[in-house]
Amino acid sequence: MGDLPLTPTLSPPAGRGSHSLTGLFGGSFDPVHLGHVATAEELYRRFPFREIRFLPAARSPLKAGASVRTDRLALLQLALAGKQGLTVDESELRRPAPSYSIDTLREQRAELGPAASLVFILGMDSFLDLPRWKDWPHLTDYAHLLVVSRPGSQPVFSPVLSAWLEKHRITDAQSLESRPLGGVLLVETTPHAIASREIRAAIASGQDTSHWLNPAVRDYIEQHRLYSGDADPE
Repeated sequence: MGDLPLTPTLSPPAGRGSHSLTGLFGGSFDPVHLGHVATAEELYRRFPFREIRFLPAARSPLKAGASVRTDRLALLQLALAGKQGLTVDESELRRPAPSYSIDTLREQRAELGPAASLVFILGMDSFLDLPRWKDWPHLTDYAHLLVVSRPGSQPVFSPVLSAWLEKHRITDAQSLESRPLGGVLLVETTPHAIASREIRAAIASGQDTSHWLNPAVRDYIEQHRLYSGDADPE
């Protein structure tokens, strides 16, 4: 099993009705950059999301140590200030590390109830790595997965992931609203050539990061001297 076409670009939703979606956008956000926010805003415009919750991880089991959680939380709050429909959810930060997505989705489902349409948003790179995640085949027991990729990319799925995707894949946005969980939708979004690891490295070497970061985020990083040492691998 190999190459599969991505879902074509979708038209913006006509409105945000009673069956609107709750999105969960997880990540280290170390630091949050303009690409993170722009992708969330694009998805908010294109799909009938009631809100998209940014879920900063306490520490990803698959990554080296992240920056102090209070700083990453403060940066997210600055980056999302005044952004319609984009909020910060601290639930993973309150849980002891390491942070597992299956536990987060289980908690969010319990909070929202069985009928709410819950959508877990992740990038294609993370999706390709899914078989390394804890209890990954059961993620769709609690939510839909919305997998974002840049236009023209042709991801190659492993046999085990491809077989699982065939059972769960949906091809239209309406399916996200018509049932509360269980589907996997692949979509293309505007590419943003930004990576947090590159930003950390740039800050550590004294380079300008104004084209990557919200001004308030950049000011906070400078005031608190974040990432001034060697950048952590991501």
